[in-house]
Amino acid sequence: MQLESFFWFLAGALVVVALLFVAYPWLSGQARARLWPSLPRGLVLGGIVLIAVALAIYLKLGSPQLAASDAVAAGAATAAAPHAAAPAAGGAAGSQAAASMDAAVVGLERRLASGGGAEGDWELLAKSYEFMNRPEDAAAARRKQLPAGAGQAAAAGSSATAPVPTRAPVALSPEGAKLKATADEARRTRDFAAAKVAYLKLVGRKEMNADTWADYADVLGSQAGNKLAGEPEALIRNALELDPDHPKALWLQASVQHETGRYAAAVTSWQHLAAVLGPQSGDAQLINANIAEDQRLAGGGAQVPSGKAVAANAAATNPSFIEGDVVLADNLKGKVPAGLTLFIVAKSVQSPGPPVAILKLVTGTWPVHFRLDDSQAMVPGRNLSSAGQVTIEARTSRTGQAAPQPGDFQGAVGPLAPAGSKAQRIVVSKVIG
Repeated sequence: MQLESFFWFLAGALVVVALLFVAYPWLSGQARARLWPSLPRGLVLGGIVLIAVALAIYLKLGSPQLAASDAVAAGAATAAAPHAAAPAAGGAAGSQAAASMDAAVVGLERRLASGGGAEGDWELLAKSYEFMNRPEDAAAARRKQLPAGAGQAAAAGSSATAPVPTRAPVALSPEGAKLKATADEARRTRDFAAAKVAYLKLVGRKEMNADTWADYADVLGSQAGNKLAGEPEALIRNALELDPDHPKALWLQASVQHETGRYAAAVTSWQHLAAVLGPQSGDAQLINANIAEDQRLAGGGAQVPSGKAVAANAAATNPSFIEGDVVLADNLKGKVPAGLTLFIVAKSVQSPGPPVAILKLVTGTWPVHFRLDDSQAMVPGRNLSSAGQVTIEARTSRTGQAAPQPGDFQGAVGPLAPAGSKAQRIVVSKVIG
């Protein structure tokens, strides 16, 4: 039995003794003044021992070592309800509270690392990590494991190991989960008006999280002709306020910064996204291309050459190429809006892996002409000339992401050999579900 449990057992026993002391005279008809002489000496001594032991345990449990745990609990409660009380000194008070919580967590980590603490302390530490937006550390704490560097205070003037989110994580209620599912299905079918209604209800219920804020921004941008400036950008900021490393929100932020001519800021956002996804991400090459594009625009306002211009400049030095037109199937005419990103991607049949060429265009009037050659290789040495037979895919994207998303339009041709191939006609006829 743990010390805390034994303490509560003794406390309960003392309560029973006290109740008996009160009730016995009434039940027996004896005066309380005559009760003490009639009590057995062993019972009196036992009661005194119980009181002494209970006091000793209380002094142990109430020692200053638990001040850190109390501070952590108070910090967690403040994070869970940040608007419960108005701080007396504005932002300074908030930063001091965050620093106090960080110090308390460090103290609790040290005590647990030294072998002290109980089951409840591990759970308290896990909950504190959750409020500090450290879910992996919270899971480790529930396994009674401390993260690397636990018990070490942050350097003076530096931020905490992980920032405390300005809003507590939101757990969806059953009704909120239904609304999110409705919004997801509406987005999949491109019914943006219905999706907006569902998101507005989630906003009213205060059940928005980083995912739903980013998706809501995407919906409003789609309704505005794929423009993210204005209200969509405000929603993107909401998502990043909750999760500064949210991939979709970072992608949308970089896109709106590019859209509004803030190219240097877009470069920073793309670089942040690249760090979050890592070099092995399927989007890494496209992100790097976007970084290079915005760096050129930030450097001198140079215009990015179109697909036709790039192809014309490279034609003399690239003997292997594939060109042709992308057209819409009859059932999709009038359903694919202008301004979408259009990816033309060549993939090797014999050597699966990254594309051997990729071209990024924008939808407008149809058909869309394209030309692929070695200048559009993603990986040095892995190009169209050395690929053998390839397949060519054309796919639209509302967000500019290279990975297929529900609602994208797609078509493909192949396999075919790049050398000496005739002009190709890719019919976009499929909607990705």
